[in-house]
Amino acid sequence: MALLPFGVCGVRGGDLKARIESIMRGAAQRPMTIVTRLVLASAAFAAVVGPLVAGAVQLAGVTEATFEVASIRKNVSGAETWALNPRPTGQFNAINARVSDLVIAGHLLQDDQVVGMPAWARNTRYDISARLDPRVAAASQPDGLPPTWALALRALLRERLQLAFHREIAQRPVYALMLARSDGRLGPSMRRAEFDCDALKERAVAAARVGGPSPYPPTTDARIACGVRPSRGRILQGGNGLAEFRAILSRVVGRPILDRTGLSGNWDFLLTYTPDALLRAGELPPADSPDLFTALREQLGLKLEATTGPVEMFVVDRLEPPSEN
Repeated sequence: MALLPFGVCGVRGGDLKARIESIMRGAAQRPMTIVTRLVLASAAFAAVVGPLVAGAVQLAGVTEATFEVASIRKNVSGAETWALNPRPTGQFNAINARVSDLVIAGHLLQDDQVVGMPAWARNTRYDISARLDPRVAAASQPDGLPPTWALALRALLRERLQLAFHREIAQRPVYALMLARSDGRLGPSMRRAEFDCDALKERAVAAARVGGPSPYPPTTDARIACGVRPSRGRILQGGNGLAEFRAILSRVVGRPILDRTGLSGNWDFLLTYTPDALLRAGELPPADSPDLFTALREQLGLKLEATTGPVEMFVVDRLEPPSEN
């Protein structure tokens, strides 16, 4: 979903699903970044529709969802940052988002995977205010299924923007994210997640119903409970796996990134580095701010290796500007 930057807002199941959910969660709160693991508390869902139905949803998962209402309006503010904010209570907002951003977020893609996006979709920006059934919005999705807000966004793109596409596999230059040390030891900034984000989401849904305070600890410059917050030269993550982190890195290095770390579970870390743009401009970076590749190795115990690999491409066949309402 933090990011953005790349989607500064407040977004676990499958690998890419996690990326967007967290991105979005970190972004919204809590800032943009996209993407990863915002919306999935099965206990909260059970509290809404009852244990039998909740159990069925948790096992089978939701494969189709639509917004009950959705308003789309052009944003002419001239701002360049954008945000997606899906909430477990059903409210969904997109602020100053390009249609290309919505397609990428809703289909859990990386920029490099999209082919055939029309120019207007990468330039014109929109605000979307929509509502998803709270029982569906709070559903916990099993691995391999997208979050329910993403399913509803896909339906909106099909119905209101006539999106049609196909997928194909292509060999592309990629980076492999790997452990930097042969003994598997991680860097000093890489720690197992402090907070249980699913439990926090459950409590957040319950608090929202009664107008109570958010259970999420406040975000600081060095800690975010559940989400990803990218900004220039730093990436702050809390409570998520590596999927959303790879999505952000992909934007920074300009290639898809394959996860070959073998790491599972959720992680907290702060990565700081000197952006390439500063290095190219000859600006003097801070003494404690190395380039990205060095920072990954020294701070997180990870590395990026250039290689080639099969990448699933998302080919846009049709996309029309939305009618505003």
